[in-house]
Amino acid sequence: MNLTMNGTILDTGPDRFGELRDSNDIVNDVDALRARMADEGYLLLRGLLDREVVLRARREILLKYAIVGEIDSINHQLMDAIYSDHSFVDQVNLIAFTESIRSGLAYENVVLNEKLISFFERFFGKRPVRSFDFKWPRFYRPGEGTGLHSDAPYINRGTQNLCSAWIPLGDVSREEGSLIVLENSHQSERLKKYARMDADRDKVGWLSPDPNELCNKLGGRWLTTNFKAGDVLCFSMYLVHGGLDNNSPIRRCRLTSDTRYQPADEPLDERWNGDRLNPHGGNRVFLPGLGRWNNNKEFEEEWKPVDNQGKLIKFGGK
Repeated sequence: MNLTMNGTILDTGPDRFGELRDSNDIVNDVDALRARMADEGYLLLRGLLDREVVLRARREILLKYAIVGEIDSINHQLMDAIYSDHSFVDQVNLIAFTESIRSGLAYENVVLNEKLISFFERFFGKRPVRSFDFKWPRFYRPGEGTGLHSDAPYINRGTQNLCSAWIPLGDVSREEGSLIVLENSHQSERLKKYARMDADRDKVGWLSPDPNELCNKLGGRWLTTNFKAGDVLCFSMYLVHGGLDNNSPIRRCRLTSDTRYQPADEPLDERWNGDRLNPHGGNRVFLPGLGRWNNNKEFEEEWKPVDNQGKLIKFGGK
């Protein structure tokens, strides 16, 4: 099966595509971990989290998506996350729905897991660590994915000494939309101006809809792998990445989480910390995808407009 991003078939020739390298061999060597992060821009940690802890979070979140008809839990096992044709997610209060997902106890037990926090405390020099208050659980239906970007313009108002962590909430294969990174892009001179931009002030969008075009422009290979529940991918805020399209042959939805971690005593990006449900302003909620309503054709807008009852405002008045 071809791998695609935004519908474009990814060039998987050996000079354009490769496998992410895991760092379990150096997980107890902090100096080696820092050197590898500086050199490669990411650290893949296999099985860092307990699989059962992650699967409990998966179940907690999928139950909520099943309640609004996004998951077919009548004809399939809930944990298989098979997409339903009878969703009514557009009829519920999405402000309350999305906040309930981010604040679930089983989900918090993953993103604030003591093993994860302990790893970052060591990585940042035996210092207390905190995550951003806002968390990004992502649910992608068949055919959906994430645009190409680096995190810096979205999270750079506080300390620059921070890491993103991508956590699959269940097993995620390449075909079902695994994360993909552009090799050595965190060191690209061409992207330094982009990294200094502010997503809200400068209206920053995705870097390109075409992964092959961006590879030609910046160099390096696209790197990904098949992920298992318990794996964690930590990466630099400057590393270009995105999500492959979910081309699940059985219509499985992809469930993952993005979180950010930093030393607790360094400045925070106020957009993502404190009691704020919508850092970008206006009546919007973080709800990726929803391509079935034709309001996200290019996977460009992850923040959806809602009315004063929290219900989705459909593009084009549909």
